[in-house]
Amino acid sequence: MVPAPLQTLVMKAPDFGRPRSRALPITLGVVLLVSLAVPQGDHSAWIALEIALSSIAAAATCSLLHRLEYRTHDRYIAYRTSARLMVQAVVFIASLGLGIAGMHLIGLPIQTRGYGAAFLASIFCGALWTMSASMGTILVILLERVVGSIMVELKARINLAMLVLVALTAVLSYWAAQLGYAMVDDSSGGMLSNWTLTFGFGKAIAMSPETYQALSESTNLLALSYLCFMVLLVAPAVMSASAKISNSLMANLEPLRLGFEAVSRGELDFRIPERGTTDFAKLNRTFNQMVQSLNLAKRMENAFGAYVSEAILDQIRNQHGEANLEPTLRMATVFFADIRGFTSLSERINPKQLLAVLNRFYEEVASVVEAHSGFLVQYIGDAVVVVFNGPMDQPNHADMAAACAVDIQRAVEKLNSEKLFPEAGDLHIGIGIATGPMVAGNLGDSGHLLQYTVLGDTVNQASRITGLTPPGAVYVNQRNSEMIDPRHDPQPLDAVKVKGRARKLVPYQIWPRAEFTDVTEVRLRPIPGYSSGDA
Repeated sequence: MVPAPLQTLVMKAPDFGRPRSRALPITLGVVLLVSLAVPQGDHSAWIALEIALSSIAAAATCSLLHRLEYRTHDRYIAYRTSARLMVQAVVFIASLGLGIAGMHLIGLPIQTRGYGAAFLASIFCGALWTMSASMGTILVILLERVVGSIMVELKARINLAMLVLVALTAVLSYWAAQLGYAMVDDSSGGMLSNWTLTFGFGKAIAMSPETYQALSESTNLLALSYLCFMVLLVAPAVMSASAKISNSLMANLEPLRLGFEAVSRGELDFRIPERGTTDFAKLNRTFNQMVQSLNLAKRMENAFGAYVSEAILDQIRNQHGEANLEPTLRMATVFFADIRGFTSLSERINPKQLLAVLNRFYEEVASVVEAHSGFLVQYIGDAVVVVFNGPMDQPNHADMAAACAVDIQRAVEKLNSEKLFPEAGDLHIGIGIATGPMVAGNLGDSGHLLQYTVLGDTVNQASRITGLTPPGAVYVNQRNSEMIDPRHDPQPLDAVKVKGRARKLVPYQIWPRAEFTDVTEVRLRPIPGYSSGDA
């Protein structure tokens, strides 16, 4: 059996973490509209509502922009490293510019008409999140480019990426905290009337002198600002980088997932790419070896399924594939069923008609063999080779073979009576059975063609006995005659000298059956044109 051409599964990165829900933009729009209706005041209930609306708006905006940044990264993932870095740099600069412009062109003007903190929180946090996330993506791209060529193990890459993320978190947080502390540090010692943060566009944040004085004198300011900026500035970068590292890991696992799905569907003629880090390349290689073994086992099962009954296949499956397929010396029974006069038949009819006759004959023989749980080893021209007690254990193999051979003769007689061979007329076959030790097992190259076969002197005996058997008869060797059911009534014939054996061979006739006229007289039913032992 020639295996089908191997298919290579071409994989793409899996689509993780990208839901298409419209709940977030709707929520954001509702929150912003509600915030316009909240009156400004010092009442604790209004303050709590203002804080809640601002928090929800900021969270929804960050989530939406996180998806946008993620999709931007995925869209350009197949591009060169320089192009991907340029895209992320554009995202960073655009987020900074749009954030500042949005605060002054949208957020601050809204404050003159109502409560605009939700708009400011949404714009500020969204811009900060996108800038930080793009920095995390830039870090991952650089790690893939620089570290990937040095470290071939996934574990080492992930460890280095985490170390870089921790270092980046510490540096950026400390820098941001120092910047915040310097912004409120009053080195002049004077009391300003008011403190504002403008970004060059106008007042963005105003602070009263009392609040300014309290912040400048606080010893915990540096620690608090350090913590706040660690969360606000660095957390998006860490989350973005971690998500992309995780996505890279899942992309390596995706071929295996699709491979297992293909195996579950019974598709075994494929291979997955053996690439990636050394860990995944080795894992993919092992998976391919497993699929190759499964494919070989499947092809062997299909080969057996063409010649044996489903019951035998079920026995092989129940024994987890153990069907004694390795070459062994075992006691078994084999018979040859040979069409008599095949040479003259092939001269009388054309090749197409000859194949049609053979196929109808083989179909009938295969059905009888399957009904008796035999194993049809092979077709040899006009002959069929069948074995019992191989590959499955069948203690009563001698009797099973005898019964099968007799039923084949009956089946051929029925086909002749029904005139199912109009091209050839009646078919006549001779069957020779031999029981004894023989070598049984797989023959051939497992990579190309495997065939279960039987070899040895017992097989040669069956072949020689078949040559002695007249049309319509079944002959067996002495050992088979001693092991079969006495109702087969084996009758010894004259010893015959056969080719390849020093001793004469004594065949026994079991079909046609002996006719019993009374309890003392036994005689063989004659076969027209043949005497006992005549070939």
